[in-house]
Amino acid sequence: MGITASMRSIRWVLMGMLCLSLLGCGLINPRPPRAVVEGAIAQKLAQTQTVLYRQFSSAPTDRAAVGRIRITDHHWSEIARQPTVEVAGTYHLKGGNLTNAQRSQTRDFDIYLQRGATKDQWLLLEPISAQSEDALQWQATPLLIAGEDKPENPG
Repeated sequence: MGITASMRSIRWVLMGMLCLSLLGCGLINPRPPRAVVEGAIAQKLAQTQTVLYRQFSSAPTDRAAVGRIRITDHHWSEIARQPTVEVAGTYHLKGGNLTNAQRSQTRDFDIYLQRGATKDQWLLLEPISAQSEDALQWQATPLLIAGEDKPENPG
């Protein structure tokens, strides 16, 4: 009977350690907030729209926006010796002068994010063309999250 009781206690200890380690994975490398992911996709979309509108010399009054985001995967790694999360998933567009077919189209995304100098600041990382093909270069752009206080213009 003593062996069975000690086996039960060992099982409980092992299950507890497993639960703590699984919980720890989420605490150490959490998924970035949905608003951050939405802001990153919207920022990339705005950049693309700006380039296209410059080419066609027209600026619509109502631009398309990001909607129905679904995160399918996220994992942490290092870029430029900084912890970076790669987030993948899908989204739909809404608003703008989109047809029903364009609104119902599912679009994939794959973005790289790093934490900024403060807890609530995030940076969008994008690969840029490098002089040599040996090392991939990254450009970090601060994310402008909807609802953040924007700096006031003096004067």
